[in-house]
Amino acid sequence: MRDLRRQTTSRLWLVGIGVLAGAGALGWKLYDLQVIQASTLQNRAAAQRERTIAADRPRAGIFDRRGVALALDQPIYDLYVHPFLIDAEARDRAIRQAAKVKTKGIDRQALATRLTSQNRQELYTQMASTLAATSGKPTAQIAQLLSQPKRTVAIARGLSETAHDQLLAAKLPGLEFNTRRRRYYPDGLNSAAVIGFINYDGQGQGGVEQYYHKKLSAKAASYPVTMGPLGLPLAASLPAEALADPQPGRLVLTIDSRVQRAARIALDRGVKANRVSRGTAIVLEPQSGEILALAVSPSFDNNHYGQFAPSTYKNWAASDLYEPGSTFKPINVALALSAGAIRPDTTIYDSGSLSFGRYTISNYDHKGRGSLDVTHVLMFSDNIGMIRLMQHMQPGFYYDRLREIGIGHSSGIDLPGETRGIITNRTQFVKYPVQMATVAFGQGVALTPLQLARLHGAIANGGTAITPHIVRDFEDEDGKVLWKPELPASKPIFTPEAAAQVRQMMLHVVEEGTGKPARIPGYRIGGKTGTAQKANIGGRGYLAGKKITSFVGYLPALAPRYVVLVVLDEPKSENAFGSTTAAPIVREICQDLISYGNLAPSHPQELHPGAGSAAKKR
Repeated sequence: MRDLRRQTTSRLWLVGIGVLAGAGALGWKLYDLQVIQASTLQNRAAAQRERTIAADRPRAGIFDRRGVALALDQPIYDLYVHPFLIDAEARDRAIRQAAKVKTKGIDRQALATRLTSQNRQELYTQMASTLAATSGKPTAQIAQLLSQPKRTVAIARGLSETAHDQLLAAKLPGLEFNTRRRRYYPDGLNSAAVIGFINYDGQGQGGVEQYYHKKLSAKAASYPVTMGPLGLPLAASLPAEALADPQPGRLVLTIDSRVQRAARIALDRGVKANRVSRGTAIVLEPQSGEILALAVSPSFDNNHYGQFAPSTYKNWAASDLYEPGSTFKPINVALALSAGAIRPDTTIYDSGSLSFGRYTISNYDHKGRGSLDVTHVLMFSDNIGMIRLMQHMQPGFYYDRLREIGIGHSSGIDLPGETRGIITNRTQFVKYPVQMATVAFGQGVALTPLQLARLHGAIANGGTAITPHIVRDFEDEDGKVLWKPELPASKPIFTPEAAAQVRQMMLHVVEEGTGKPARIPGYRIGGKTGTAQKANIGGRGYLAGKKITSFVGYLPALAPRYVVLVVLDEPKSENAFGSTTAAPIVREICQDLISYGNLAPSHPQELHPGAGSAAKKR
């Protein structure tokens, strides 16, 4: 008995010593944590709560010259549901419901359990129906997603702001939204070739989205914040600038979306009617160089660019070279007049053909027209006449003047991928007369449609070379101009007298010559047709049976406000010439310009041809 008592006492001592040792160790640990390591742990805890978050900054919008939105950043939302939060809401409701039951002797815990199951089913049914209506997914699919044994379920991606607001208003439990931004193009197909698009990596592709990517992109910003217990930033810790509505500014284009739409529709119609591989239409203000419209066909919808062939993304009016043919003849005439090599009344003899060694050049109809002045050379689009006129200049001088007006250079257009024009080297040009002869009627020289439009802009504005451009300025949200593109200084390339004389000649082309299909009663349009063999760019010679047709128009003819150029690549319709394919498209675009620009008719009597004679009879 005494031994048992002694063993018990020993065990109690051991337990007591163990307890004291444990308490001592615990006390020491508390002392270590609260005193010795206090500063270190406080810093570590603060570091875990402190985060640096990147600010969500929208990309600047793109607007036309009248303030019409062409590209905007829109918030979109990815929707997630946390089923455990739905279960928690079902339990909370059940507890509140059970607490209201006054019946004596009822097991409120069991009641709450039954109500929880009932509430959960009701919530899931309600949520499946509501989420299906806003996400576009079937109710059964939503219900199946919610029933998965997951902590978080992805329901939908890319919900609109309207759908987001509707779901918030429904006050459903367990919802989480991840906000992203999507580029939206209200004008879509009409201006895609000018605007370009944003790819999945947020990089501008084509158009001004690419060329002005840095200007459009918001500057990166980040802010220190304190995270709350749910892992979300505490609003009180956010600086004022992080809570402020970001103001990205806007890039304002020279484009008029009305003119752009009109040009695109007219071009598409002409491309279809003439079975054309591709076409482009350009509307230029010759005084300023501002591009009002730049359409290509076929094009693409930049809201859904992945559904279109990548070849449609290219704005070939800036990137692709072609030999302009007869639309280059007015440029040559203006050059020769400005140099004093010819006068408007200079007369040449058209024999119908000319030989240069083993090469023979003839008119398109192989006919000779005898004695012609400069106006009639343009009216008949006479190749031999143009060669004879350009022969009034020495080849070296002619070549140097071509280079001075910009042949072989770029136009300076603010679009990506512009290709420099091509002309043979000076030695070849001077040595081989056939080189000079072909350039005289617009072959043997290659340039982009925009480069040709620039040269015609100089004739239209009195002789000054301007830089065609797409962007007018960058503004803040209040319309204050923050930046304007620096354009190269304008320089005269033709004399004002020569430019005026060529405009008069181009009026005759439309009134009496090959450009008659572009006539509009009551108005006077100057213009020039073009039908050229399609050069094998990068190779030699020309592609058999293929041609490029075009027409350039000035509206009004003698004091132009607009230069309109249409180029059609490989028309397959019968009797395909610039006069039959491109001129009607220019005419249609000019009719819209007359309306949008409120141009008064210069010959109103043509609008009511019987009015004058009727008045005389009375």
